[in-house]
Order: sequence, then structure tokens, then C-alpha cells
Amino acid sequence: KAMGYSTSGTVLTSLDKRGQFQPGDSVACAGQGYASHAELVAVPENLVVKIPNNVSFEDAAFTTLGAISLQGVRQAEPHLGEKVCVIGLGLLGQITVQLLKANGCDVFGIDLSDRLIDLAKEISSIRSVHRNDSNLVGACENFTNGHGFDSIIITAAAPTNDPIVLSTEICRRKGKIVVVGAVKMDVPRDPHFYRKELELR
Repeated sequence: KAMGYSTSGTVLTSLDKRGQFQPGDSVACAGQGYASHAELVAVPENLVVKIPNNVSFEDAAFTTLGAISLQGVRQAEPHLGEKVCVIGLGLLGQITVQLLKANGCDVFGIDLSDRLIDLAKEISSIRSVHRNDSNLVGACENFTNGHGFDSIIITAAAPTNDPIVLSTEICRRKGKIVVVGAVKMDVPRDPHFYRKELELR
């Protein structure tokens, strides 16, 4: 199976019905099984976008990751001034944090890596805490003035449902939990999910 799902390059030939893409066009492509890390790929036209002249192929290759992050943010439907938590500060998490900050949100990050926590603090100036910090829940309560987060976006990859369980604990009543990352989808009904009337997207 070919590796990768995000690439960029030059159109050699195009069969798109609208004539949008021409040979020689610089494009970014997305899609597992299509936009592989290969010399030549065949990608459906709805998974291709032209690259602006001021964007390099290297930068454009991250278009898919940006789109994934943006979809998570859209699902959270954040509003100016809302408190949003991002669990998982890897590449998707870092992009998600920056999108939320650009949207005027107060962002809090959680991860298992001190390096990624420090990176989030450095490039995005957010409050971020280690998942295993004994004062994690207290730090979340302090950040949200005791109300809980308006929404939580999970960009972590985890073999357990721990990010979901944690989210139900630190989310406000009727808040949203958005799962972008690959985590075990085992949602405990009690004590928080049902009683707080949380929404999982």
C-alpha cells in the first residue's frame, strides 16, 4: 500500500470536466490512496487545488493537514472569546491551536510530550499542560473560571478512550467534543456525558 495522503506537484495531464487544471499547473492534492508519496499520482479533481504563485511545493504539501485541522475547528463552531481545549499538540494540534487563536479563542493545550507542550507555548503563546500533571483538572478549572471549556478538539492519537474521558470531565455543560485524532471511541455515559448533555462530533 502506498504511503501518504498529502502531496503537491505539477499537472502532467488533466481529465477534469471543467477544464480547471491544465498541464504545468502547480497543485496540492489530498486523499488516502490517491495523493501518495510517489513520483506520479492520479488524483480525482475534487481532491486537487491550485497552488498560489507565492506558495512553495513544500508548504503546499501540508494543505491536507491544514484542511483536516480546519474541519475540526469548523465542527467546534467556536466564537470570539470562547475557551477551547486542544488535546494532542502534534502537527494537527499545533495547526488547530493557531486556527483557534486566529478566530479569537482562548486556547488551552494538553499533551504527553514536554517538547510539544513547550512548542505550543513558544509558537502560539497558549497555556499548555502535561496530561499527567497532578493539577491538570485544577488548571483547566482555573483557565475557564470554573465553567469548563466551551469545546474540546481531540487531535491526539491514543489506543485508549482517555482523551474522551478527560474531555467529558473538563467540558462545560452542553459543550462540544470534536474527535479529529485516532482515539478509541468508547464514550462513557456516566458520570459526565449524559448529565452534562455533551455533544460528540
